Amino acid sequence: MSTGNNEIQVSNNEDESRYTASLDGEPAGVAVYERSGDTIVFTHTVVDEDVEGHGVGSTLVRYALDDARTQHLTVVPRCEFVAAFIADHPEYQDLVG
Repeated sequence: MSTGNNEIQVSNNEDESRYTASLDGEPAGVAVYERSGDTIVFTHTVVDEDVEGHGVGSTLVRYALDDARTQHLTVVPRCEFVAAFIADHPEYQDLVG
């Protein structure tokens, strides 16, 4: 699967406590979280093998962190992918509590 001309769509499914990424209307990845008050704990991120390395995971996590910032949430990155993303993108380090 190529992501060359395709747009990655991300949404927050609050009922299932997960951000979902889709590509051409097909599921491409999820970032699972637990929400408690003003804290969001990212526990697990999975990207479909067919689209790994094409920016799906980064787009997904960036959207989730931007959403957390908008909601003034403290982020706890238990998921290794989210933790690594934050370490590589200092503009998000202020969210971590």
